[in-house]
Formats: sequence, C-alpha cells, structure tokens
Amino acid sequence: MFIINQILGLSLPELHHWGYWILLLFSIFESSPLFGLFIPGQTIAALGGFFARMGILHLTKVVAIIYVGAITGDLIGYSLGRRYGHNFITKYGKYFFFKEEYFEKTKKLMNDHTIKALILGRFNSLTRAFAPFIAGSSQIGFLKFMICNLIGGFLWTVCFVSIGWIFGESYRFAEKYMGRIIIIAFIISILIIYGYKWINKRKHIFAKYQPYTLVLNIASLYVFAKMAEDLIGKEMVTNWDVIVSSKVNLLWNPVLNQIVIFITDLGSTFSIASLSLILLGVLIYKKRWYHSVLFVAGMFGGLLLELLTKSIFHRTRPLNGLIAETGYSFPSAHAMISLIYFSLLLYVFKDDIKNIYLKSIFALGCIMMFLLIGFSRIYLNVHWFSDVIAGFALGLFWITLLILAYKVVVLLRESKRRE
Repeated sequence: MFIINQILGLSLPELHHWGYWILLLFSIFESSPLFGLFIPGQTIAALGGFFARMGILHLTKVVAIIYVGAITGDLIGYSLGRRYGHNFITKYGKYFFFKEEYFEKTKKLMNDHTIKALILGRFNSLTRAFAPFIAGSSQIGFLKFMICNLIGGFLWTVCFVSIGWIFGESYRFAEKYMGRIIIIAFIISILIIYGYKWINKRKHIFAKYQPYTLVLNIASLYVFAKMAEDLIGKEMVTNWDVIVSSKVNLLWNPVLNQIVIFITDLGSTFSIASLSLILLGVLIYKKRWYHSVLFVAGMFGGLLLELLTKSIFHRTRPLNGLIAETGYSFPSAHAMISLIYFSLLLYVFKDDIKNIYLKSIFALGCIMMFLLIGFSRIYLNVHWFSDVIAGFALGLFWITLLILAYKVVVLLRESKRRE
C-alpha cells in the first residue's frame, strides 16, 4: 500500500515523466524471486490502464512496457534458477521472510503441470514470483519456457491493464453522472459492507435483523450524498427547495404557528441537551454502562458531524422565515440531532417495554417526534426542504453505524468473559 500511495501522490508532470519507467521496473521486479512477493505487480498494471484511460499515459505504450517488463522479469528468474537452483532460496529466502513450503508448493505444481504453472501461475501472487525460477532450477527447456512466458505475459498484461482501463472508464462515467460526493459515499459503503462481512464471518455476532440496520446505513449515506451533490450542482432538488419555500407561507395561521414553534423548540439545542442529561442520568443510575457510552458517542459525535458538515457547505438559509435563525442551513441540526436522540431513546428502552401495544405506541411516538421537528423547520421556512432530508439521512447514517459498532463491542466483550 505504501508503494501505491507514493505513486498516487505523484503530480501529473511527474507521472508523465516517470510513469513508464515505474511501470517497467515494477513489472520486472514483480516476476523476480523473493522480490516478487512484495511488489504489487497486478495493482501497478491496473494503475497503468487507469492512467491510460484518464489520458495521463498512452495505452499502447503502457501495454508494451508492462509486457516487456514481465517477460524480462521472468527471464531473469529463469536464468537465476538454472544457475543457482534450490540453494539460492535456501540461503537467501530467510532474509525475505520466505517459507520453504512456498517453494515446494510451486515446485510440485511446476513438475505436475508445467504449462499451467507458467501461464496460469502468473495470475497468482505466490506462484508468480517463483514459477520462472523453479522452471529454471527444474531444467525446463528454454524454448518451452519462452513460449509459455510470451503467452502468459501477454494474457496477464492485457487482463490487468484492461481492468484498470475499465475502472477508469467507470470513474469517468461516475464522475460525470454521479458526482464525486456520491463516489466517496459509494467507497465508504463498500468499506462498511466489507467490514460487516469480515467481522460476521469470523465472529458471527450480528443477529438476523442486523442486515436491515446495514441496509439503512448504506441507504441513508446515499441519500445524504445525493442531497449534497445536488446542492453543489444546483439540480432538481434545489428547485423543489425554492418551490416549497415559496408556498409554505400559505399554511401559516396564528394558532398553527404557535404549535409549530413549540414543536421546533423541542428540538432546540437547550431542549435536546436537557433531555440528553436526563436520559444519561437514568442510564448511569441503572448502571447501563454500554448504553451510556453509546448515548454519549451518538449525541456528541452527531453534533460534531453536523458542525463539520455545515462548515463545509456554507449554505445560507431561506429568506423571510417565520422566526429568526442564524448560522448555516445545510444540513438541518434540528432534524439530525432530534433523529439521533429519539432513535437512541427507542433503541435503549424498547426492550424494557413488554406489552406489544405499549411498545408500538412508544416506537411510533419517538418516530413522530423527530419527523414533526423536521417538518417544523420547513414550515417555519428556516430551512430548505433538502436541509431537513439531509439532516435525517446523516443522523440515520450515524446512529445505525454506531449501533453496528455497539453490537461488535458488546458481544466481543461477552465472548471474552465466557472464555
């Protein structure tokens, strides 16, 4: 990863100047014994294809240089194998953390299936580094080796350069039609899904309903990214913002105005902070330490996330609000923080209510509270419609992410106690 990061950190002029040399050197070393274990040759080849698609490098030159480098590296490995044989690995392998079993496994494959080992073995990071060397030490004929080398090198080069090219095409399409924020959200989603599967495969700690939490997490992240991307691109969602903002005053009347102002005050910083202290006090009194930590992380983390997001987008509020508000508009803090608070309230205490009807009323009440608070911000014309949707989405993403993390921590601690 360090090597890849260094390459990606190069400027465009540096890539133009050094890119082909980098591809040549790494494609040579990735086929060399011992060194090949540490060279991410497949990734380097894919990067070459990616840079070619982005117009930084020329595709024909990328394919030719990687192909020549791959063949040259195999020839070096084959020559070393014919001259020094098994003694080379035995003497120097320990300095590269090389295990004898790697050598024996590749040697057995070479003796049983020479052509497969030389052609298909190139696509495996383990056999790729030792197949040419073992072919030489096993006295495989040079002509036979060279034919397999030319075919295998060509297939390997075309395969991984094509992968990079296709990814570059997808990136250009995604950047054009989806936007960079959604691409970032997509990458984050993949990491979350991969982490979920990796943990569950080894620990089996997620219950059957947890995938629904994961789906909510990914979906809410996408919705927020879409709102943010459309805000930047001045697309349809902002047109809806203008329409809603211009029509909402038709609903205003003195009685309803006072009711909505009371509702919006329930989601104010003072009200949520007061309710949070009460809930935290109850949790500490009941010695529910895990829930206490979850609650503190949810509220403080959500607040920091909301402040950070507002500082990035700097969106101004609608004009002619029914009440005076200051600060940036996107996303709605009332919508986001109220969703986090009432979701935590529901999650922490839902199992304490045994009666199914009372539990349903409690759940519906929690959901209605943050929905009403979000609606109040639109009604009062102190937030755009998309501000509230983005606040709900970001709050839902944060709380579902915390709940998944909470399940991991609690169940891992319980498993350690049982051990």
